[in-house]
Amino acid sequence: MPTKHIALIIHGARAERGDVHHLVNWVREKGHLVETLTTYEPGQAAAIAADAARRGVDVVAAAGGDGTLNEVVNGLDGYDVPLGIIPVGTANDFARQVGIPADADHAMDVILQRKPRRLDTASLNGRRFLNVSAGGVGAEATAETPAAVKESLGPVAYAISGMRKLADFRAGCARFVGDGFEYEGEFLMFAVGLTRFTGGGTMVTPMASATDGLLDLCIVEGMSRKEFTKIALRVRRGDHVGRQGVHYAQLCTVTIESEEPIAVNVDGELSNARTLTYRARARDLWVHVAHLPGEMPV
Repeated sequence: MPTKHIALIIHGARAERGDVHHLVNWVREKGHLVETLTTYEPGQAAAIAADAARRGVDVVAAAGGDGTLNEVVNGLDGYDVPLGIIPVGTANDFARQVGIPADADHAMDVILQRKPRRLDTASLNGRRFLNVSAGGVGAEATAETPAAVKESLGPVAYAISGMRKLADFRAGCARFVGDGFEYEGEFLMFAVGLTRFTGGGTMVTPMASATDGLLDLCIVEGMSRKEFTKIALRVRRGDHVGRQGVHYAQLCTVTIESEEPIAVNVDGELSNARTLTYRARARDLWVHVAHLPGEMPV
């Protein structure tokens, strides 16, 4: 096996984990060069990833959750250096869909033993993402899930926060336009996805593919709390497409405009904006994966 120069970018909250230390030691014992680069502030992972790519490392690996992964993906924008994933965060939605094991050592095996594959990315107002961007109830619920709760409960924390959010039930209003599609009116939630799952396992964009060059857009209209609760259960298992009050389209671009700022979650990070412009970026990132999202494991 050829030796690799790996830049391992570690979220500060995970830097002292025993499995991370063990991972670094055995990979070095195999003869690989491993740089451990720890982040403690927002934005650091992106800057470190860009620097590592400029220096010509073989792989830039993100050791953290979806937020750390998102920063590294943005740091690699414009470079052809492959991405590796060590999923030691809370939800790890993207990693689970591409067959990355939760065990840190086994996740590194994917980097060392599997050739990288070309995957799509997308951008929201110029910022790249890999998985799903959600607005409305889902985005607010994720943002309001305390870090300590995520740490202790994992993906279950998102479901608990989502149910609490139903107590403050209010629809937004926006105009969605893109590639022959238009919807204007109230919405309770929307999602723009490259892959199928977000929020600890909710199948909000069940027809999405990471290699078709398209964004999957799902909008749930304004409706009663009782109706939305039923739809939310269907969304959880991906059985909502075609149901009354649900709009679904596959697009290259979509722009969302609202008079009020919309809370939107992008790979675990929250932002607010009145205009949201999403663009698909076909096969513009090399990623070490066990399989593609939706593909049967080999």
